[in-house]
Amino acid sequence: MHFTRFWSIVEQHHDIQNPSSPAKFDHLIDLVNLQPYHHVLDIGSGRGWLLNRIATRTGAKGTGIEINPWFCQTAQQRAVESGTADRITIIEADASTVQLAPHTFDAVFCVGATFALGGLPNAVAFARTVAKPGAPIVIGDIFRYDAQPQSSMADYGFVPTLAELVDIVRGDGEPHEMLVSTLEEWDRYESKKWQTARTWIINNPDDPEHADFVVQVASMRHNYIHHERPTIGWAMVMTYTSHA
Repeated sequence: MHFTRFWSIVEQHHDIQNPSSPAKFDHLIDLVNLQPYHHVLDIGSGRGWLLNRIATRTGAKGTGIEINPWFCQTAQQRAVESGTADRITIIEADASTVQLAPHTFDAVFCVGATFALGGLPNAVAFARTVAKPGAPIVIGDIFRYDAQPQSSMADYGFVPTLAELVDIVRGDGEPHEMLVSTLEEWDRYESKKWQTARTWIINNPDDPEHADFVVQVASMRHNYIHHERPTIGWAMVMTYTSHA
């Protein structure tokens, strides 16, 4: 099963597609201090919850980049239902292929989607390029608890410590906010996938990709319980681009 369909199934009931909470996102939105004349970019915008939250709370415009067609459809529908469709634009594309003018956006978010740009350093560099001088950027990503990389994490590629995550995001500036997810938030986010997957498996026994989906769900659950939960955390870091 293609990854876009897999995630459209397991996260179909997730408003927030990260191990976090509305309160934490609202805190970040307040810190960013957006106004109706501002324009925000959300890289890996998913089902559009964050963009819609920003537009609803601040009146700002938002552009999202999202590769998953099912997520894009949901995001557009959500904007229509919330009355924010005139302020939200969804670009359905691989983020690494999207060409944006430099220094365009008043704030840039890339929350849980650094992989879409080839990893954390690339995502930070992209965000700094498209953000206006002095604009805030918010990056959400995984980090490892242990200072020494573990062999069980080899498949994850480069995973920074929390300190390294903060340092990479802040660059030559200073971090302004750091919000670390709790284990309860992680567990709630992951177990909701399992519940949704179980319902789909029961209700779709004749789907041609049923067996493949079952295998992928089992692997996802195993990896979280045995590898990710004991060794990996998740955090959002906010900083500002240089004024130069």
